[in-house]
Amino acid sequence: MLISLWQRLRRATTWRETALPGLLIIFLVLIIRWIGLLEIQEWMAFDSLSRRCPSSTTEHSIVLVGINETDLNAVGGFPIPDRTLADLLKTLQEFSPAVIGLDVFRDMPVQPGADELAQLLAQSPSLIGVERALNPEPHLNISPPPTLPPMRVGFVDVNIDEDGKLRRMILASPTWQGTSKYSFALQLAQMYLAMQNIPIQSETHVGKPIQLGSVKLNRFQSNSGGYIRANVNSNQSLLNFCANQHLFQTLSLTDVLERNFAPELVRDRVVIIGMTAPSVKDVFFTSALRETLSSSQMSKLIPATQLIYGVEVQAYAVNQIISVALKRQPQLQVWSDIWEYLWIALWGLLGIVLEILLQSPWKSVLSLIIATAMLIGISFLALILGWWIPLIPAGLALSGAGLITTFLERNLRFELEYRRVAVERTYEAVHNGPLQHLAVILRNLDEDNSPRELQHQLQLLSEELRSIFQHMRQEMLTRSDKLYLKGNLILDLQAPISELLYQVYHYTLETEAPGFAEIQTYISPDFEILKRNHFSAEQKRGLCLFLQEALWNVGKHAIGATRLDVMCLRERNNYVLRITDNGSGVTSRREGQGTKQAKIIAWQLGGRFQRRSHHPKGTICELIFPMQRNWLRRILWGGHLARPGG
Repeated sequence: MLISLWQRLRRATTWRETALPGLLIIFLVLIIRWIGLLEIQEWMAFDSLSRRCPSSTTEHSIVLVGINETDLNAVGGFPIPDRTLADLLKTLQEFSPAVIGLDVFRDMPVQPGADELAQLLAQSPSLIGVERALNPEPHLNISPPPTLPPMRVGFVDVNIDEDGKLRRMILASPTWQGTSKYSFALQLAQMYLAMQNIPIQSETHVGKPIQLGSVKLNRFQSNSGGYIRANVNSNQSLLNFCANQHLFQTLSLTDVLERNFAPELVRDRVVIIGMTAPSVKDVFFTSALRETLSSSQMSKLIPATQLIYGVEVQAYAVNQIISVALKRQPQLQVWSDIWEYLWIALWGLLGIVLEILLQSPWKSVLSLIIATAMLIGISFLALILGWWIPLIPAGLALSGAGLITTFLERNLRFELEYRRVAVERTYEAVHNGPLQHLAVILRNLDEDNSPRELQHQLQLLSEELRSIFQHMRQEMLTRSDKLYLKGNLILDLQAPISELLYQVYHYTLETEAPGFAEIQTYISPDFEILKRNHFSAEQKRGLCLFLQEALWNVGKHAIGATRLDVMCLRERNNYVLRITDNGSGVTSRREGQGTKQAKIIAWQLGGRFQRRSHHPKGTICELIFPMQRNWLRRILWGGHLARPGG
C-alpha cells in the first residue's frame, strides 16, 4: 500500500510546484510556534479540551470548609475573629480528620480569642497554616501564624499565565532571600500520604523532582506542552483539570459549628478551610473546569471562563498530588520539543499529501475537515490518557499547507487545462482551415491541374496559416470569447447561437471544395429554434465547429453530391443538428480528428454524435443533444475540470 501511495505521488505532474509552498507554510507555522505567538491559543485549546473531559469517578480524600457571605454576616464580617477559628478547629478535630489546612492568613491576631487560637495552632501537629513568601517585594509577602513551626507552614503563591488564567501549581521554590519553601498543597499531601504509609523523601529540595514513595512528580519545564520559554525558577507542575472534573464536598462554617454534617465526611480526610465569600475576592480565573463553587451558586448557564476560589485551587492541587502518589490517575505528561515539532510537521505533510492524491478542491476541503476532526479527537483522547500534545499549531499546519496546496494545485491545473485547450483550438483551426485546403490541393494535384492553379492554392494556404498564428496569439493574450474561421472572419461567441451558425454555414459553403462544385439543391437551414435555450460560449464554439467540420466533410468527400440538406429541428426533448448529402457516402471507418472533435462536442452538450449512410446514397452526420442540459456536466465543462479523451 505504501509503495502504491509513493508511486501515485511520483506520478503527480505538479507535486513539486504545489508541495513547495505547502512546505513553506509548515516551516512558517513551526517558526511562529517557536517564537511563541501561538502560546495563548494553545492554552485556550488545552482548557477547552479539559473542560469537556468526563467527570472524575475516583474517591475524593478532601472536604472543604468554605466561609461564605452568610457565615461572615453571622460572625460580624471579615476578618474572622480568632475565637471563631479556634472553635472551628476544635470542632473538626473531634471527628479525627487526617490533616487540617487553614487557608486563612493569621500573621496578626484578630480579637477576641487570639491567645486561644495561638495555643491551639502550636499544639495541633496535624494542622498546616499558610503564608505568602515568593513576592520579590518583601512588604507584599504575608507571614504565617507566629506559633506555627516552619515545617507546618506552606506558601499559597501561584503563577498566573499571561491570559490571566491558572494552569500551574508551584510545589517548592526558593525565596528571594534564598530559603527553600514548600507549598501549602504539598505540605498537606505529604502529611496525608505519611498516614497512608507512603514514604517521603526527606532530602527533597527545590532543584530536584519531588518524590512521594515510588512516584516522582513530573516537573514543569520551560517548553512543557503549549508553553514557550516559560519561567521555571521554581519546582512547578501542571494542573490536570481534565482528570479532576468534579466539585469537592463543601461545608459552611455554620454547618461545622452546629455539627450539621455526617462524621464520616471528615474522618481520615484532608480538610481545607478557606474563604468562599465573593466579597473577600480570593478568586482566580480558569477555563478548564465545567463548574466551580462560584459558578454553581451563580447560574445554571456555565460560562467558558470560571471564577475559582483560592481554597478550591488548593484542593485541586492536593487532590492531584495524592491521586498521583496513590496511582489513582496518571500524571499529565508532554513530549520533548523535537517530537512536538515533528508531530506538527507530519500533520502539515498530511495536508499536502491529501491534496496531491485527491486533486479535487471539494474532496480536498472535505478531507481537511475530516483530518482536523481526527486531530482534535486524537488530542482529546491523549489528554484523557494524560498527554498534552500540540493541537493548534498542528491544525494550522494541516489546514494551511493543505489549503495553499489545494489553491495552487487548482490554479496550476486550470492553467495547464487552458494551455491544453489552446493547443486543441489551434489544431482545430488548422484542421478545419489549412488542412482542409491542403486536401483540396492534393486532390487537384491528382487531377493534373495547371501549375498556376496550384500556385494560387498554395498562396491561399500560406495566408491561412499566417492568419491562424495572428488570431491565436491575440486570443491567448486576451482570453476573449472569439472563434476564428478564416482571414478576418472572427465570430463573437456572445452573439446568439442562430446568428453564429448562419455565419458558419454561409462562410463554409463559399469555400472552394470539390464536394460543393456540383451541388444544385441547397435546403436552407433554420437555426432559430435554438434561440429558446441558453448556451455557454464553449457550447456555442462546439456547435459552430461541428457544423463547420460536417460541411467540410461534404466539401472534401461527397464527390458527385447534388443535394445538401442542413436541418436544425426538435425531436421529443432533444435538439438535432443534421447534415445530409447524396454524395459517394462513407468509404472509411477510420476515426479521424473530426470524429473525435464531434464526440467531445457531443459530450459537452450531454448528447451523442453519429455518422451513418443515407439511403440510397450519401451520408448523414448529426448531433443530438437534450434541450435541458445536465447542470453538473455544464459546470464541469465550464470549469474545464473534466473532458473525455483529455
